[in-house]
Amino acid sequence: MLRLLLFCLLPATLFAQNAGKADLLLFSLNKGADSLWRPDAPRFLSAFNRGGYNNQPAFFGNNELWLTVQFAADTTQTDIMALDLLLKTHTRVTATPKTAEYSPTLMPGGKRFSVIRVEEDRNQRLWSFPVDRSDNGRVELPDVYNVGYHCWLRDTLLALFIVGEDGQPHTLQAVGLKGQKMQRIASNIGRCLVKRPDGKLLFVQKPTEQTWFLKTWDPKTNTQEIVVKMPSGTEDFALLPDGTLMAGNGPRLFQYKSARDTDWKETADLSKYGVRKITRLATSKDGKLAVVVGY
Repeated sequence: MLRLLLFCLLPATLFAQNAGKADLLLFSLNKGADSLWRPDAPRFLSAFNRGGYNNQPAFFGNNELWLTVQFAADTTQTDIMALDLLLKTHTRVTATPKTAEYSPTLMPGGKRFSVIRVEEDRNQRLWSFPVDRSDNGRVELPDVYNVGYHCWLRDTLLALFIVGEDGQPHTLQAVGLKGQKMQRIASNIGRCLVKRPDGKLLFVQKPTEQTWFLKTWDPKTNTQEIVVKMPSGTEDFALLPDGTLMAGNGPRLFQYKSARDTDWKETADLSKYGVRKITRLATSKDGKLAVVVGY
């Protein structure tokens, strides 16, 4: 039986001490008269796993946040956890002693979720499970290996981050569930893949060590466009419902909206909450922002 455990609001000074791990903060976003979205009402979500790894958040609903967790006492295993933001509880979704699961993602239709599973033979493949946990899951792409991250573009089409082997660059590839034929889109890419409402994929490409661009790929026309240069060293971003993009750089939070801005604008400095480094971000439809804090 799955256990429901309380998670609570704790001061920022506690998570700032967990060197080498990752913690999770939740903010409410409020839009000012200057059109900048500013985070407010910080809430520390990872007290249930203080000193552990709490990462890759994904909203499955406005008040349901799923993430990848590795407990502080376990140096080999990661599982999926679901947080109820209203009840302030967490549920351990997977508890697999011989495999590790990463990157929970709600699938089109909302009845299943997908993960990257590191299998017993160390292969990384895409699996899916019912949200109600009524079965033990299945492999979605049996012949596709080295999957690092993924994004559903529609119910039969995915974008995949394929891990490069033997010094080769990581690549962005698209694959359909039916034929499972891989299409190479780009190389030297970042780990963040986000679908826009118009069906285009947002991703980061790194042509040099110093210059990284946020780009789109249109699966209908197989064309790419540069959106904006990313802040230095930043590969993670999130998309708000109004089309605003958010990214972190060090402790600072930035936003960009292509219809209005020519570059990123700083919207907040989270160092006042003990944040040193913002990594992954996730946003809900009602204006919540989940921030992963790295050390």
